[in-house]
Amino acid sequence: MKSFTHPDGLFEINIPLDWHYKNEVLGYENKSPFSFELFENTQGCFQLSCYHKSEREISPNLPIGPYDTDRLNFVQRELQDPEFKVLLWATVVQDYFIMAKYICQPTFLNASTIRKQIKKVEKSLSTLKCLSPDLRVIASNYDRFEKFCISLAASYDLKNKAMKNGSHIELIIINASQIDAFLRLCIVHKLQILEKSTLFNLEYLYQRETDKPLLEKKIYDKAKTMGIISATQYKKLYKLYDLRNKVVHRYIITDIKTRQLRDIGYEYELLCEEIRIVLSNIEIEQFEKKVGYHGTCDPHRERTSQFVDEFKSRVNDKHFSKDFHRIIK
Repeated sequence: MKSFTHPDGLFEINIPLDWHYKNEVLGYENKSPFSFELFENTQGCFQLSCYHKSEREISPNLPIGPYDTDRLNFVQRELQDPEFKVLLWATVVQDYFIMAKYICQPTFLNASTIRKQIKKVEKSLSTLKCLSPDLRVIASNYDRFEKFCISLAASYDLKNKAMKNGSHIELIIINASQIDAFLRLCIVHKLQILEKSTLFNLEYLYQRETDKPLLEKKIYDKAKTMGIISATQYKKLYKLYDLRNKVVHRYIITDIKTRQLRDIGYEYELLCEEIRIVLSNIEIEQFEKKVGYHGTCDPHRERTSQFVDEFKSRVNDKHFSKDFHRIIK
């Protein structure tokens, strides 16, 4: 199973690896109800809602559970509907009303699949925790960091496809994006060391639609100021930045040759690996100094098969595309 965290850290729940969060894909806001379905051949939809008592009246007949505890006591019932099977689960945690739904349309052919999905719903609900206010900042902060890392991992699928297709312009753009990502990670991990904190400075890891963008050159400058990169690497970044912009914006109106794209892409690839190693060293520094996100666990430890499967599933979520979808058993 994989973890899903409320955007504000109100709750955490584990969901099956073959379920996908649908709100963003369907263009809905990231708020209740949060909807999950199978990627393909969906047989039903699981929805989870969490409302403060100021938003929704809470029935006095519902069980009340504590913060930070799973295996909550739910009241369950089935709504009568001529077309759909609608199962409801409801409970209260302190000042929050929590309601879950599973909506499906059973037939003779899918009856077995529906039963299995309902079992998955029940298993997921047993893991649900409504978090206390002091834990919500940590939960939402780590969730954003993990999503950033998942996006970085997903970019390697795009890179591998571009390499296979000989798409040099695409490779240049992806490498530039990965370098930017590695430097952002270097900065937030270094700040954790300097500030002796386990929280991430999300200014570098997440940009809302309304946020003022923190552009690449600012990231280069910050990394140089913090001593993360050398003067030589700093000059390379600016040189490749200018070449990348020439390729993207002025390929047609200049005399740059297609043959040069391969050389630029190769330079980018070499620098990208250099910066990745810089990040790796900062992660080790955290572990050795026992501070920051990696302060308690070796960042280069061998991962379990369960971790790998969860990681692949979350990369699937990032892509939400048949072209890159991995089957996870």
